[in-house]
Amino acid sequence: MKPRLKINMGQLNKWKKHPFLIFQVLFLALLLLTPLFSFKPFHEASSNIWNHWFNEVDGESFSLFMTLDQPVFAGMVDHDDDVLSVTDIALPLLTNLPYRDVRLLFGQELPNFPRSNSQIVVAGSGTNYLTTSIESAPPEDLFEEGNEKTEGTNKTPYSEEAIFIYTTHNREGFLPHLPEGTKPNESFHTTENVMKLSKYLKNEFESYGIPSYADQTDYYHRLQQEGLAYHQSYEISRPVVQEVQSQNEEVTYYIDIHRDAQPRNITTTEIDGQSVGKLMFVIGGEHENYEKNMEFSVDLHNALQEKYPGLSRGVEVKKGSSTNGVFNQDISGRAILVEVGGFENSFDELNRSLDILAETFSELYFEKHEAEKQ
Repeated sequence: MKPRLKINMGQLNKWKKHPFLIFQVLFLALLLLTPLFSFKPFHEASSNIWNHWFNEVDGESFSLFMTLDQPVFAGMVDHDDDVLSVTDIALPLLTNLPYRDVRLLFGQELPNFPRSNSQIVVAGSGTNYLTTSIESAPPEDLFEEGNEKTEGTNKTPYSEEAIFIYTTHNREGFLPHLPEGTKPNESFHTTENVMKLSKYLKNEFESYGIPSYADQTDYYHRLQQEGLAYHQSYEISRPVVQEVQSQNEEVTYYIDIHRDAQPRNITTTEIDGQSVGKLMFVIGGEHENYEKNMEFSVDLHNALQEKYPGLSRGVEVKKGSSTNGVFNQDISGRAILVEVGGFENSFDELNRSLDILAETFSELYFEKHEAEKQ
């Protein structure tokens, strides 16, 4: 006669008192069993499964879970959100039913998280450490045919302009204005790009009585001429910015316009019933002026948040090995990089956000200038 399997209910009740420990044990067991059901190497198998799960969820649970172990991440959580239980987090790990976010503590498995090098100074609408700005380089062969520059270089003397607008990654484009079938990583173009935004913003500033200059240098073309890599773009734009600084003492604001490589759901909002590209302010943290630039960006974010809540994604400081960390912002205490929308936004959406940016910026501009006169 076979002995019956006896269950120690006392031990089972003890385990029930430690749901987080149960979760850790189940997770480790699942991680170790992953390669047994795959013909791929261990690291490939585990990464593929995590990537499949991560694509199904948003960012809230990850933010909450990080605060349990690292209180410094508390700013990532909206305290008005519903409280999550361990079951809420563990369920999607053990089933195919996604709930909020199962990114949890898998920092090394997340494509953007470990390479972020970002410090969120002010978290705006939808911003956490998984939704900070991303720069992407065009495929090397994208512009092999027709490498001609777009609109020439700066030859006009700079005089009386208060704002210098330029585009270090000038060929960053937008899918809605590119040929059908263009892949997201190919959303770059010689004409349908962020340089159109710089000209639009210039006109908006001048409508408020602020003299501005929109630089139309094709920095990507210069990169190719000099045989430099895309991450060296600031080595090309810096001499132009320095020339402006030496020729015109009136220029006190420098704005570098970019577009984000984050998807549409992160870079888009609705204001007054219209779709608008969100704004993200990026500050390089590897120079002495960065706190002044950061302070100005925070003022701009707060002003936007007061009148148009949800438009600004916030302010982030970038530094470290995988980023430039300066962005030419060491030349002035009022130099900023602005991510205007993303690669999936249209010019109509982006121009609406620039309308608001120009309005808000001009109010701060005249407010600060009046204060400086007194």
